[in-house]
Amino acid sequence: KLFRQAAEQGLAAAQHVLGECYAGGVGGLVQNGEEAARFYRLAADQGLALAQLDLGRCYAQGKGCVENDEEAARFYRLAAEQGLAAAQYDCGFIYEHGIGVAHDHETVARFYKQAAGQGLAIAQEALGYYCMLGVGVAHNLADAARNFRLAADQGDVDAQYRLGFLCEHGKGTKRDSG
Repeated sequence: KLFRQAAEQGLAAAQHVLGECYAGGVGGLVQNGEEAARFYRLAADQGLALAQLDLGRCYAQGKGCVENDEEAARFYRLAAEQGLAAAQYDCGFIYEHGIGVAHDHETVARFYKQAAGQGLAIAQEALGYYCMLGVGVAHNLADAARNFRLAADQGDVDAQYRLGFLCEHGKGTKRDSG
C-alpha cells in the first residue's frame, strides 16, 4: 500500500519496486506484465537506470508490451550511460548479435569492458573471449586470461573452462596442466 501511494505521487524508486512486484506477482499483487511495464516506464521516464533496464527487458521479451528490439536497445543504452553494469552487458550483447542495432564488434567490446570493469562476471568472460579472439579489441591472450580468471573466481563456468584451456596450453599465462 505504501509503495503504491509513493508510486502514485511520482516517486521513481517506488514505481520501479511496484513494477517488480507486478512482474513477479509478489507483495500481494497478481502477476501482471502490463502493469509492470507501465510502472517501469513511469520510473524510466524519470531517469531511473534500473527501471530503464527492466523496461528494456520487457521490450526485448515482449512482456507487458509489444516486443520491440529497437526500444529495448534504447532503454538499455539509457541505463548503460548511467553506469549500470547489467545494462552495459546487455548493450554489449545486443550489439554482438545485432538485435535492434547494427552489429558492431568495437561497440560490443566497449560495453563489455565497462561492465567487466565493475566486476560483472559474465561481462569479464565475454571480454576475455573477445581478447582471446582479437575481435573488437587487440588480440591479447594475457588480457583474456586475466578476464577469464576474474570471472572464474566468481564461479563463471565458461570462464573456468576457457582459463583452463589457456593454462593447459600456456597461452597468456604460465602453463599449468594440473
